[in-house]
Amino acid sequence: MTGLLPDALLRLPHRQEVPFARLTTLGLGGLCHWLFEPSTEAEAALFVRTCHQAGLRYRVLGGGSNLVVLGDIQEPVLRLRLKEPVIHEGGNLTAPASHGHIVLADKAAELGLSGLEWASGIPGSLGGAIRMNAGAHGGEWVQVLDRYRFLTPEGEVVEKRPEPGEFTYRRSWFGPSHIVLSATAALAPSDSTAIRRTMAQFQQRREGSQPKGVRNAGCIFKNPPGLSAGRLIDEAGLKGLRVGEAEVSSLHANFLVNRGHAHPQDFAELMAQVRERVKAVHGVELDTEVEIWGAGQD
Repeated sequence: MTGLLPDALLRLPHRQEVPFARLTTLGLGGLCHWLFEPSTEAEAALFVRTCHQAGLRYRVLGGGSNLVVLGDIQEPVLRLRLKEPVIHEGGNLTAPASHGHIVLADKAAELGLSGLEWASGIPGSLGGAIRMNAGAHGGEWVQVLDRYRFLTPEGEVVEKRPEPGEFTYRRSWFGPSHIVLSATAALAPSDSTAIRRTMAQFQQRREGSQPKGVRNAGCIFKNPPGLSAGRLIDEAGLKGLRVGEAEVSSLHANFLVNRGHAHPQDFAELMAQVRERVKAVHGVELDTEVEIWGAGQD
């Protein structure tokens, strides 16, 4: 594919043949043949404009915490490495998309700003969290999102406020070629000690209900309306089900974990078995919460 990439792309910061096992929290996948890592918005815009003009499909990678890769990826992959600082203005916090999600929640607590306590245990990047409208413990990004900046598929920079219907449960209006550049959270002044107390309670709850010390991509399936995906999987008798080194967690059934060196095919087969069994037992079709790349899944 080397000869197919425009020279303008090759002048941007990039690496070749990077294993997705190093780029995702799940720790499996094939090779990322072309990984581009712009450190400025101008570089990111140049990447998008160049791909658009050349008719090249590309993919956007955040912190890799909500992603299952099932094979090699030939298309250029963009992972932002923006250097802009976090800006604090009154009750607002603005951060670049590549900023760590958990780090941002901790920064809000340090400043005595309430509204991101629920985010303190969600890994990955801010951009990825905005794209999927990440949430936990009754909170989600759309509740605090004041405005956001992004690149269109043509490379135009747009800043806007969220509008009704743009962000729903674990979804946003963004297409695969849109790139979040930054986001501003509108938060409320509060006592730092009280904020950290709430964060500690959430952390304690997570530690008692989610697998630790084993690689995973978080919850694999969305909760169907009024139901719990984890409970449906558990009641279908699937905790501990294993395909190779891919396993349904015995602690939380909506976590499918990599026990060491799981193969992408094993993980895909485990997901398929879980969906089939839940459909057979409960008559419910589970929809994935994670993004899936490769092996005909996208």
